[in-house]
Order: sequence, then structure tokens, then C-alpha cells
Amino acid sequence: MIEGLVRADHALYRFERAVVAAVLGVMGLVVFLDVAHRVSTRSGSWLADPLVIAVVAAVVAVLGFRTRGASQSIVKGLVVGVGVAAAQWVFVKAVPNGLVWSQPMALGLTLWLGTIGASLAAHERRHLALDIGSKLWPESMVRTVAALGHACTAVFCVLVLGLAMRSVGEHFALWRETGGAAGNLSGASAVLFGTRVMIPTWLAALAIPYGMAMLAFRFSLEAVRVATGRIAVEVDELAQLGIQTEPKAEEAS
Repeated sequence: MIEGLVRADHALYRFERAVVAAVLGVMGLVVFLDVAHRVSTRSGSWLADPLVIAVVAAVVAVLGFRTRGASQSIVKGLVVGVGVAAAQWVFVKAVPNGLVWSQPMALGLTLWLGTIGASLAAHERRHLALDIGSKLWPESMVRTVAALGHACTAVFCVLVLGLAMRSVGEHFALWRETGGAAGNLSGASAVLFGTRVMIPTWLAALAIPYGMAMLAFRFSLEAVRVATGRIAVEVDELAQLGIQTEPKAEEAS
């Protein structure tokens, strides 16, 4: 059973890494587009002129193609310049008010990144830890003390999980009772196909229960694996922080 949980933990770890990469990509894209829209529509900005955009993009593209030794670099550069200017014009016309929801959405996603990052650190055994047990207790008790420490951490995570679920429930109740009119992230709204779409607060707050649940699961699993001797007890603080150059202790067979 323990080995099955370990495999599930590894699968969740790979999934979380993919989610982090995707979220970072989305955050970077929407914030960049919002800034580009603001600059492109600002009065007096040279970036508001599609002709200037086309010329600058064409020059940069030509230099890039020539650096790579591509043939017909001037023609390709002109095509890129015209394409960039056309894309900018279409983007500004399609979204006249800009992506005003990008920054509130990015803040909500940042909360998810923080909790998933904590979960990843727990999986990699690089979470912050105050290790004094290995210095105070006899060597024969180090494993037991370490397992108890992980178990106490898991209990604390479960307690925070309960509080977080209560908070999410309150946000969700407000959002449901008002038909989605309240309980949304401030400023995070967009009009899609004539319908105003809001980002519920409970959706962002759900990151905390998820993170606490994953931490509770991983610390509980860590406690069992340490207690049963499946993994070695890490007694080096530098290794716990992930900044030691030597390889981590190998898992016991």
C-alpha cells in the first residue's frame, strides 16, 4: 500500500510541475498583453502607430534572420513586420478596453503557485525545517523523533485545511446566493460573446485547501516512510534546504 501511495505521490508531483509551467506561461502572456495594450493605446506613444511598429519589428526581424544566416532575410523581415503590426491593430480593436482582468487573475494564480510550490518542496524534501532532534536525541531515537515531527506537521496542516475549507465555503455561499454578482475578484471581469464573465473569489481561495491537503498527505507519507526505514533521516540542514552539492541520501531498498 505504501509503495502505491509513493507512486501516486510521484504522479501528482509530475502533474503539479506541469501545472506550474502552464500557469507561469498564462500569467506571463496575459500580463504582457495587458501592458502592450496600455502602451499601444496611450496618447502620444510611438507604439500607438502601426507603421512604426511595422518598421521596428521588420528591422529587428531582418537582423535576427541575418544573424542566423537565413536567405531572403529582408523579405522575411518585412513579412514579420507587417504581421506584427497587423496583429497589434487587430488586438487593440478586438479588446478596446484592454485586459483589465489580467492583474487580478495573476494575483489569484500567484496564490495557486505558492501553495503548489510548497507541495513540490515537500515532495522534494526541501521544505524549511528546524532540525534539533538529531542533535539532542540519541541516534537510536532520531528516526522516531523525525517521524513524530512529520506527523505533527501533517496534523497542523489538517487543522489549517479545516479552516481553509470553512473560508472557501463562505466565499462560495456568497457567490451562489447572489447568482455570481458578488464574491468575485475585484476588477477581474471580461465580456465574452456578450456575457460578462467574473472570476469567483472561492476559486482562488481553493488553492489553500489544496495546498494544505497535499502537505498533509505528503508529510503523513513521509512520517510512515521514515518510521518504517524506507527512507533515511535527513540530518543536514543544508541538504534540507536543497543547497548542498552532495547527492541526497538514497532511499532504502
